Amino acid sequence: MGTSLLDPPLSRAFGARVAAPSLPGLGRWALPSAGVDLLDPPIDAVLLDAGGVLVLPDPEVLRRGLTPFGLHPSDEICARAHYASMAEVDRLGAADWPLVDRVFARVAGVAEEDVDAVLPIVEDLYLNQPFVPVPGAAEALLDLQAAGMALAIVSNASGTMERQLADHRICSVDGGEAARVRVVVDSSVVGIEKPDPRIFHIALEALEVQPEHALYVGDTVHFDVHGARAAGMRCVHVDPLGRCPATDHLHAATLGDLARALRAA
Repeated sequence: MGTSLLDPPLSRAFGARVAAPSLPGLGRWALPSAGVDLLDPPIDAVLLDAGGVLVLPDPEVLRRGLTPFGLHPSDEICARAHYASMAEVDRLGAADWPLVDRVFARVAGVAEEDVDAVLPIVEDLYLNQPFVPVPGAAEALLDLQAAGMALAIVSNASGTMERQLADHRICSVDGGEAARVRVVVDSSVVGIEKPDPRIFHIALEALEVQPEHALYVGDTVHFDVHGARAAGMRCVHVDPLGRCPATDHLHAATLGDLARALRAA
């Protein structure tokens, strides 16, 4: 099953933008200027990104790759590198992966003169290596399920995300000990990538839920917020580093924060 990111969870390590005690209900959770109400119309289903929400690149794999450069980044630094690189996608407004991977490398501690040599390691980390669970993600999905939410996954991935999520007991289409999801829509399997709204519609059709009654949870504005909106859904942006300056959509530090808010509503 691979390794798991160590405690403390990201909400504590990075300083949660929205702390759990401030979430007695979703009405207080919405940003005042966002103009987004998560209670109206009611939410019947939650669709989720995988990377950055449920799983992250494996720190052990990254450490092995960076050992020749004299680096041994902590789990927290590895996670921070991921979220910083996703913030770079949003800053650029495009998936310029060489530029994005440079941000990842620098945040991971790579010296500027070594960045070019490390780029293939970062690319391999995302494209070919298995991911590891985000702490608390499996429990948060179970909480959402207990709150009566139908669940589905929509991920830009490499064709193995359904198996990885099941292997880690984060969620599966069969359920069992893990949360049951109706479908795992992997971009490499269906041939459509976010932010194309059609990939979200595949999941909505499987859920038999109208987009106005569905919420999407992802870790970028470019792929997730824009894509979900184009599909007719509301979106929560998972942003543990608090880097997103936008006030036109909702933010959470972790999926657990969102699950607690929805259960309290």
